[in-house]
Amino acid sequence: MLNKPQNQQQRQAWLILSLVANLGILGFFKYYNFFTESATNLLAFLGLPISLQTLKIILPAGISFYTFQTLSYSLDVYLGKLKPVRNFWDFSLFVTFFPQLVAGPIVRASTFLPQLLTPKT
Repeated sequence: MLNKPQNQQQRQAWLILSLVANLGILGFFKYYNFFTESATNLLAFLGLPISLQTLKIILPAGISFYTFQTLSYSLDVYLGKLKPVRNFWDFSLFVTFFPQLVAGPIVRASTFLPQLLTPKT
């Protein structure tokens, strides 16, 4: 992965990039058709009959879960509660670890990843 950014400005830039990318993907899949249809109806009401194309896609399963898991990781790294994980597979396991949903809401990366990274005997 990338080296830890050296100054506060770089850290903020990475956090903003993570927030925009994660929430942008979530917003696109969940709300694109809603806003497209609403805009089409509003424009028709105003006398401007424009047909905007909606997407015929299925919402990816678990997209909200994945989004909030990755946001948890980004925020924990930004706030200094967790060092960035160097192994892509460890990060992927954290993001996709569905069984923890049974325990309750989103588990913070600073709680889960140290357990994952601790050597087992």
